[in-house]
Amino acid sequence: MLLKAVKSLEGDFSQIPPIFSAKKIKGKPAYAYAREKEEITLEAKVVKIYNIDFILFDGENVVIKINCSSGTYIRSVVNVIGKLLGCGATLISLLRTRIGPYNISESVTIDEFERYVYGGNLFRLYGKSIKSVDDF
Repeated sequence: MLLKAVKSLEGDFSQIPPIFSAKKIKGKPAYAYAREKEEITLEAKVVKIYNIDFILFDGENVVIKINCSSGTYIRSVVNVIGKLLGCGATLISLLRTRIGPYNISESVTIDEFERYVYGGNLFRLYGKSIKSVDDF
């Protein structure tokens, strides 16, 4: 049942951005309206989930890998999976491995970045992105 629920979301997916998102409404992020307790309507947007791979289930937690279009709210995808299962679901960890042409496999750690900067070799980093944490 879990695998079926996860795989059912592949393809085009109509998604309403979360109220606490950076989605702009009249030039202001939605989260600003939410904090002010102002009611706003966020329009659904079609996003694409190219594939969802089921990686691990330990009886309590699930690990999935999602390849999706830009603008997809992963927390909302997890919420939908919980609704499909009838038990709810919460995202406890998120690792973005790729965005556009940038891939985490080509990134450097903060320590490596500092060594390049302080070593005068900053231009050797051309074409690399920066990891926000050292170990994954």
